[in-house]
Amino acid sequence: MGAADKNSKKPETQYSASTGETKNKGSRQKTLNDLFGNGLKSIYSGESQLLDALPKVAKAVYSEELQDAIQKHLQETKRQVERLEKIFNRLGIDKSSGEKCKVMEMLIEDGNKIIEEYEEGHVRDSALIIAAQKIEHHEIAVYGSLVELADVLGKKQVMDLLDRSLQEEETTDRILTDIAMDVNDDACEMSEEEVYEDA
Repeated sequence: MGAADKNSKKPETQYSASTGETKNKGSRQKTLNDLFGNGLKSIYSGESQLLDALPKVAKAVYSEELQDAIQKHLQETKRQVERLEKIFNRLGIDKSSGEKCKVMEMLIEDGNKIIEEYEEGHVRDSALIIAAQKIEHHEIAVYGSLVELADVLGKKQVMDLLDRSLQEEETTDRILTDIAMDVNDDACEMSEEEVYEDA
């Protein structure tokens, strides 16, 4: 073994309890701003995917009330994407550098499976409301976290923009819950009629 090998030291490492990873101490430590930026890119990816997915869902539903709610939320989603783009410009963040949001991808795929597997009608609507509320709850969680981070980081104007989107997501979730009451009743009546006819 040469002198250079004897004197060389292994890089110091540290264990991260939050990620379960061991990293070289020399590597750059992630900051709260990094976390905030990554969160913005993730929700931007999710909202962009949703823009493509919602028209298909709107066509697939049976209830006019549900269809109207989805169309309205499609317009809100467009505004939410515009708000995020405004935030990226304000903070100098490259929106294209983020990874595709895998959570939204899977949630949208669940909705697509429902459309394929269920016939048009009240039962499919019930299933699509469940799928839609899963998406809303994901978005509420992300926007809620981003609003809190923006507040802590002193980004008041950005926080206000994100909070608007958060309020829209929460309102949409409540609207879907209200619609579900009628849709589920209709689905139940239809199921009981089918059982009666088969008896």
